[in-house]
Amino acid sequence: MSRSEIGAVALATALLGAGLAAPPAAAQPATTGSVSAAVLSDLEAERLLLFGGTDMWRAGGFLHGGVVWAPDGLARDGPAFKLMAGTGTYQYRSGTTPIQAAHGLVSVLPGWVFRRDRFIAVVHGGLDLQYHWTMPADPDNTLRGSHVGMRLGVDTWWEPGPDTMVRTSATWSSLGHGWGLGGAIGLRVLETWYGGFYAGPELQAYGDVNYRQLRVGAHLTALRRGPYEWSFGLGWITDTDDRSGAYVRIGVLSKE
Repeated sequence: MSRSEIGAVALATALLGAGLAAPPAAAQPATTGSVSAAVLSDLEAERLLLFGGTDMWRAGGFLHGGVVWAPDGLARDGPAFKLMAGTGTYQYRSGTTPIQAAHGLVSVLPGWVFRRDRFIAVVHGGLDLQYHWTMPADPDNTLRGSHVGMRLGVDTWWEPGPDTMVRTSATWSSLGHGWGLGGAIGLRVLETWYGGFYAGPELQAYGDVNYRQLRVGAHLTALRRGPYEWSFGLGWITDTDDRSGAYVRIGVLSKE
């Protein structure tokens, strides 16, 4: 993978901002990305980004997918419109009662891309639609059933050096006041193996008015295979329900 291709991966991941979009207790990951001056000419004609991914741990799992359209091009300052859908399962306790839950979500998020040399930020906000189902029925869960709310978010990527990256993400939903924060740093390694990729530590936190989750792990970002670019995360979770265990995260994207 060339340096320009790695920059393309990072930009695409920033634009999707798909992580941190899950409702309370599902606790999904965050991803961000970047672009450098070297990739601008390669990306000016690309306006469409397709993405998807999965996240799993002992108390739940989540699948998501969507599309980002940037009418002025993925590499330029300007508007970016994201449509994302997801579904998953999660577990929690209501008092002493264990609850099994499932949910679906659709987010429609217009936003704007700001690029300054090796730094990029994507700010977005829009409609958040969620449906939650619980077994047994939990009348204390205010998210049970269908809800319409608002979601806000920001994702950033910075390349302080030619082979290093720093990413951050934040999101908030008016539904249950769910929030998420994430960050990672990485070093470009194994350049002789398909052009290399970024690897390093990541830290994430999620929650709402009743629940908190902390994740500490490692990530691998910008691994290219044919038209697809992959990211992976692996680490350890602890939460306010006194549960802990491993998590696995996989993401994939392509551009047109």
